[in-house]
This record gives sequence, structure tokens and C-alpha cells, in this order.
Amino acid sequence: MTLEAPTDRRKRRTHTAVLDAAQILFLREGYRGTTIDMLAAEADVAVSSIYANFREGKADVYAALAWRIATRHAEAMSAPTGDESSPRDEMAAVFDRYVTFHQDNPLALRILALTDVDVSESELAAKAKTRIDGVLGELVESFAAAVRRGECDVEARALVLVSWAAVNGAYSLYQRRMVDRSTLDVMLGIARADLLSHIGGPDEA
Repeated sequence: MTLEAPTDRRKRRTHTAVLDAAQILFLREGYRGTTIDMLAAEADVAVSSIYANFREGKADVYAALAWRIATRHAEAMSAPTGDESSPRDEMAAVFDRYVTFHQDNPLALRILALTDVDVSESELAAKAKTRIDGVLGELVESFAAAVRRGECDVEARALVLVSWAAVNGAYSLYQRRMVDRSTLDVMLGIARADLLSHIGGPDEA
């Protein structure tokens, strides 16, 4: 079993349908509240088809979904940011896209950490954790390199991690309904301003 979708067209359709169903159900019902029967019904596939594609069942589905979200995250964050005139503009665009990604993918914070699955439950989950850690680490290093080009006044990697943690923490509080949307927006604005205050370049208009 692999984390990627199968090359066979029919199996790929099943794989994709199951992951799409899992993304809906895990968000709505939670991982523990979702059953294989529920996944099969939502994906409109047989239970046997799920096990044919995901040997360990729900844990493998979770791992494959986590990897799909991680790759989409990397693609979104690594795409060209446009014609930014300075490293500061570049990091402002990167920050905004990081926020947008989590706004559009409310399950990402939880599932990228494989919060609900013990890696001992699934060989695929252990593989997903290693690969996700690698992808996220590469993103941090690429952002830190961009920060360094802007004559950062603090250690670049630490600044990226603090900004990343601030966004994650703000969204975590919002998802737990500890803050409302307007407060979330204020928190994100503070985190963005703090990031940019440490990077050289002209103030944004």
C-alpha cells in the first residue's frame, strides 16, 4: 500500500472518492465518530473496496488523506507569488496564502499532525508522518531563506516558526470556538504585522 493514488483508473476513482468522503466525515463527525460503513456510504463504494485500497481500514484512509492535504499545502505555498518587489512583499504574500490555506482547509491543522491515529495502528500512518514532517520542514526552510533575503533582524527560521505557530494557534482557538471570527482576524493581523516588522524593506502602501 502507498500513500499516492493508484495508477489504475478504477482504483484511482475509488481512492479519490474515499478520501473525499473522509474529508467531509472526519470534519463533521470526527475520526472516532466515523465508521467504515459511513465512509463507504458517503463515497458510494463497497466496504470491501475500501479495504482493497486501504488495508488497515480507517487508519490508512486517515494517513492517505493527511498526505494528500500535505502535498496540496506544499503546492499552494510553493507556487510563484507573483511580481513582489521585495522579500518583505514576498513574505506578506506567503503569510496570506498560509492563512488562506487553513481557512479553506479547516481539517488541516489536526490531520497534518496525525492527531487521531497512533502510528502503531498503521504502517501507512508511520510513513505519512515521516513524509509530512519532511514536507513541512522544507517549507519552513524555504520561507526562512526568503526572510534572510530581506535582512531579517532576528533569526530567520525562528521567526518563520513563531509566525507559523501564531497562525496555527489562532485557528485552533477559533475552531474550538474560544474566539469569534472578528477576533481571529485581529490575531492574524497582529501576527502578520509582527512578521513583517522584522524584515527589511519599504512599508507597504
